Amino acid sequence: MDAIALMTIATEIVSPDARLRLRLAGTADEPFLRDLFKSVKGAQLATAGLPPAMRDLVLAQQYRAQVAGYAAQCPAAQSLIILRDGAPVGRLLLDRAASRWHVVDLALLLGARNAGVGREIMQAVATAAREQGAAVLSLAVATANEDAMRFYVRLGFQDVADGANASHRKMELTLAR
Repeated sequence: MDAIALMTIATEIVSPDARLRLRLAGTADEPFLRDLFKSVKGAQLATAGLPPAMRDLVLAQQYRAQVAGYAAQCPAAQSLIILRDGAPVGRLLLDRAASRWHVVDLALLLGARNAGVGREIMQAVATAAREQGAAVLSLAVATANEDAMRFYVRLGFQDVADGANASHRKMELTLAR
């Protein structure tokens, strides 16, 4: 994908909330992305009772594994920083094809959760996908992440029966034209 096409993705997905915007992630965003990963996954590891140094080591390894895994599974995915009032509050990793857009990852800082940010961004993604001619918006949710599954169901996503496995459920939103 050329540089112009990459730059336009952030302007094609527009939330009605003027405080929310997307921009392409760059190398300067790496510290934010690491901290975002820690804020999301660190809470999950906190219940394991690991000493802080060990928890940090595990989080660093998991972050590197996630980055490598996403790059291998979805090499064309675009990493977008979610901005609220100009400050980064999350990341959307989006893989776009002509007929199907796939949300590889959506992660928000704790302060941006339950504040409408995820809903606004996902609705904007669905609108942009529909306008670009995609028929389906898909994603996979960790089966242990019940809050995320409820969130996506509220947005109209449905389980794909043959897309589930032990660790994830595949969900899709059919985009009416």
